[in-house]
Amino acid sequence: MNIRQLFWLAATCTWLPATVCAQTELDPIVVIQPETEDPHSKDTSELGKDAKNATLGGYLDNMPNVDSASYGEAVGRPVVRGMSGYRIKILHNDNEVSDLSAMSQDHAVAVAPRASERIELLKGPASLLYAAQAGGVVRIRDVLDNPFLDSGLRSQIDTDLRPTPYSHAVDGRVTWSDDDWALHAGALHQDADPYEAGDGREIRDSDLSTQQAQLAVGWRPGPRSEWLLGTTRLRKDYGIPNDTPEATRIDMQRDDYSLRFRYDAKPQWLDSMSVDLNHSDYLHDETEGGRKDGLFGQKQDQGTLRWAWVTAAWSGDTRLSATQSELRVCHEHGACDSFSDAARTEAPLGESVLEYVDNTGLPYSHGHPMPDTQTRLVQLSHVAERSLDLPYTVSLGLHTQWRKLDPDPDNIQEQWVYPEELDPQHYNTRNETAWSASVGLRKEADGSAFGWETSLSTLQRLPSVDELYWNGFHHATDSYIFGNSELKKERSVNVDLDFTWESQAQLWQLSGFYYLFDDYIFQNQGYDADGAELTDPFHLSEVWFTRQTDARFLGGSVRYELRPASADTRPWLLWAQADILHAEQSGGQHLPRTAPANAELGVRYQSTLWTASLRLKRVFKAQHLAPNERPTAGYNWLAVYLERSWRWDDQRVDLWLKGENLLDVYAQNHLSVLKDTAPLPGRQLSAGVKWRFFTP
Repeated sequence: MNIRQLFWLAATCTWLPATVCAQTELDPIVVIQPETEDPHSKDTSELGKDAKNATLGGYLDNMPNVDSASYGEAVGRPVVRGMSGYRIKILHNDNEVSDLSAMSQDHAVAVAPRASERIELLKGPASLLYAAQAGGVVRIRDVLDNPFLDSGLRSQIDTDLRPTPYSHAVDGRVTWSDDDWALHAGALHQDADPYEAGDGREIRDSDLSTQQAQLAVGWRPGPRSEWLLGTTRLRKDYGIPNDTPEATRIDMQRDDYSLRFRYDAKPQWLDSMSVDLNHSDYLHDETEGGRKDGLFGQKQDQGTLRWAWVTAAWSGDTRLSATQSELRVCHEHGACDSFSDAARTEAPLGESVLEYVDNTGLPYSHGHPMPDTQTRLVQLSHVAERSLDLPYTVSLGLHTQWRKLDPDPDNIQEQWVYPEELDPQHYNTRNETAWSASVGLRKEADGSAFGWETSLSTLQRLPSVDELYWNGFHHATDSYIFGNSELKKERSVNVDLDFTWESQAQLWQLSGFYYLFDDYIFQNQGYDADGAELTDPFHLSEVWFTRQTDARFLGGSVRYELRPASADTRPWLLWAQADILHAEQSGGQHLPRTAPANAELGVRYQSTLWTASLRLKRVFKAQHLAPNERPTAGYNWLAVYLERSWRWDDQRVDLWLKGENLLDVYAQNHLSVLKDTAPLPGRQLSAGVKWRFFTP
């Protein structure tokens, strides 16, 4: 069965229950759920109070064992428990974000987190419902996930301003719903000028412009069924502060169209069913000096069928998804206005590549860096849990995926095609499978002071298209990267432990993890026999190789909270938090760009009208270095947040002030490949207003 047939099957499944609902009136089932705070799900507005910038990594950076591979205002992909890139799956309303942010650190994540409502971090069995990634799943949810939350009219406007260097953002949303219909519209606009580092130096080409628009309509034809049609359009235009003499910029856009159907089933064993159809069109161009030197595009169609089920002992979810995507690339100085197939003559393919092999021993290429590739992916997932003797719960997760890759080198100029003399099977179709499983056990903290959660997972990850086929220069990061078509599946055994001890006035949280990898995929800088950096023959830039090694990751975090008593309330919160990570190859050598240890002290005051917080974070010197990797100095980061609220029956207004890096220190992010040319911003002061309105 091909992808188109699976899409038609999914569409048929959405129609049949709707017809049944129109003919049969069913009694609704009321499920009462305890109102407990999910430690893995955070309100976006709360995360935004401590966010260093508007990137996804900036929003999550202060969570335990989470860092951001960021530079400036535009780029910041989260790094979770040392896992980065393709080891973290990013979802937008349960659909995979179709972008290329995992391919290279200069690519921004194609989401606008400030326009969302909640951000979740999933690991262990729960994450296997969506993917089998060692770093888990980052799940971004906004009102398009469910506009029927409350009947009535809801609207909000958020705006903020930073005078120096100038930055301004406006985010507006309005949602109306009743028992039958829901309508939503939202828009975001943000502009930021080039920022200044802690030494007062303006960072060239670090500006950003972001626009996003959302529309959605929902319909409930009966008490048990719901349709939702939505679209999101996002555009980011930002500079890359690298060493190239001419300005390097990326103009990125992502258009999503989704149709979702939900159905609350009558059989006792089937709690609910949903069908999602999603089309995503992603495109970004890279310019240098105004010339379009690079063009990247990915179109993706995804269909998902999901069941929530329950038996006498177990409850869970089953998810079947089918995805078809097309990735196209172009690299040609000033000639990447569109995608096209390269012209062919009678000349042998790959002549220039063979010349460089003879002269340097390496297959350098200056054409399109990888073939256009068609990917077909089918995933089947099961997640289930059951209660043992209270308060214990066991959970299981299974994830299977079948993938077919069809690389097509017709886009590559004939002299730069990877020659058959080096590998006659280089562009062959690849059919691959991966299997993953996880088991978890937790003890609820309700009714007692001590709770814990642990999981054991065995995961398999198939190498990405660029890890397999990339062979070329990357202007934005000023580096030459070799992929590796002989990569094997990356396999890991993951152990996660979380402990919580809580009393009326104190909270202790302790987490630890140990990940053991076979055939860990990573990029490592190349050096010759004398220890000198390898440079490519076209731009004299650093050369990086995609390699595999056995590896292990060991780390954890500890957090302590103290809530001093004050009359009948506890408005004060004092906390301390520390993270540590150790990552090395099987031979004992450290892996490159390992996040250094950090510790944070903070105090927060929160009442009905006022919120105030002060945080001091110490990021220690990066000392666990890969061979030939340069250290990064430690630094102290001081931040403050102050908010005053006014509330009426149906309205709320918040006025806030925020300061980041108040000590104005010069700091570098050790995780960033551009830490030398794009250090972290210096002192930044901003203010904003939030307005909320709701009427039933």
